[in-house]
Amino acid sequence: MLKESEFGLNRTLGLPHVVAVAIGQTIGAGIFVLTGMGIEFTGPSVTLAFVAAAVPIAFLLLIVAMLGSALPTTAGTYMYASRLFSPLGAFVGVWGYLAASLLGAFPLYAISAAHYLQAVVDVPTIPTAVGLLTLLYIVNLLGISFAAVIQGLMVLLLMIALAVFVVLGVPHVDIANFTPFFPNGVGGFAMAASILTFTLVGANAIIELGGEIKKPGKTIPLAMLISFPLVLVFYISVAIIAAGSLPWTATAGQPLTVVAQSFMGQGTFNFFVFAGGLLAIVTTLNASLMWGTRSLLGVSADGLLPKGLTAVSKRFGTPHWFLTLIYLSSAAAIILLGEEHVALFAVLASIGGIIIFIPLLGAAFNLPKMAPEAYQNSPFKLSGIWLHLAVGVGLFLSLLILVILLIDLLSYTAGLVYGIFFALWLIAGAVLFVCKKPAVRRDTL
Repeated sequence: MLKESEFGLNRTLGLPHVVAVAIGQTIGAGIFVLTGMGIEFTGPSVTLAFVAAAVPIAFLLLIVAMLGSALPTTAGTYMYASRLFSPLGAFVGVWGYLAASLLGAFPLYAISAAHYLQAVVDVPTIPTAVGLLTLLYIVNLLGISFAAVIQGLMVLLLMIALAVFVVLGVPHVDIANFTPFFPNGVGGFAMAASILTFTLVGANAIIELGGEIKKPGKTIPLAMLISFPLVLVFYISVAIIAAGSLPWTATAGQPLTVVAQSFMGQGTFNFFVFAGGLLAIVTTLNASLMWGTRSLLGVSADGLLPKGLTAVSKRFGTPHWFLTLIYLSSAAAIILLGEEHVALFAVLASIGGIIIFIPLLGAAFNLPKMAPEAYQNSPFKLSGIWLHLAVGVGLFLSLLILVILLIDLLSYTAGLVYGIFFALWLIAGAVLFVCKKPAVRRDTL
């Protein structure tokens, strides 16, 4: 009999499932789009820029791995921050992430997936985006085990597609294309590394599933140890092909499909677009639906949202009301806002991802003194200078990226409207918290 965890959910996810979620959440549209943008900023040294981008993200993942190992729980992002740092900060972070997901991340993933599908099939954008979202909603409604199996199969195809790109591209790499290596100097390299950090974030999402993972104390850090280096190796390999198969000026600002077309036949190219570009986005969307409802369960359990929303299907063990809320809201955003707002969707999604992460840094810093027994017994922990360094680097990176994103948001015509709405949304969340005055018990982890 399966062991039930919080909220009536079941511990059904083993290490392969968790690794698949981490990889699928990390490898998204970013590698297919932002590689070309990185080349535009720094030329052939984009290969080294991926390594530079990985350093701060590695520190962030160490923090997440430590929290997930010491106190594995469902809705980890909210629970750790609210119990170990600030209940208000934790709620506002989740509240901001909710708006950024419904009006940013989910519409972005669905519309981007439709665009990639159009490279091989003539389909309408908006109906296709809504159809893909509907399909993955049904998959997740049928249970996290089923969604995890689908995720594993899609991630396998995705990795094969990237491997095909690398293997077929190697004979076309010309060493002359790596000169000059830093065409835009240190400034261009730094900008490329900053942008490419977005392609490496994602594995942190698995702490949301801590209550549904078998032996989570060991599985969570191990899954990150496996997934992050594997993704980085693929990224660096892809960057070498992208930068070396054509002159960097020809691939600057271009998606990977431009590079792939230069050495792939039509059949192989179609496979790469479908199994690579399309599934990279779909796996991210599926993983987001798998974990995106969990912090909302924690928020509702604390009385900040209607507790009726925490109901879990007895048959499938899934939070069907929250899943339905996310599905209907995101589908409405796709239909009402359309594809002309895709760039704004991307910025808003990234801002939400950063805001929800910042309170976790405070939770990690407080873990040794607020939960000393769990910290000491944790299979994986940071101590001394390593803990301070990880938190410090994480905070600096988060604030830096947030500033860059806000500047980028205001550069769009409708960006100011989105920015004002998002600010008012955060204020409304803070007011809601103060009015509800939840009694958050710090011993509920």
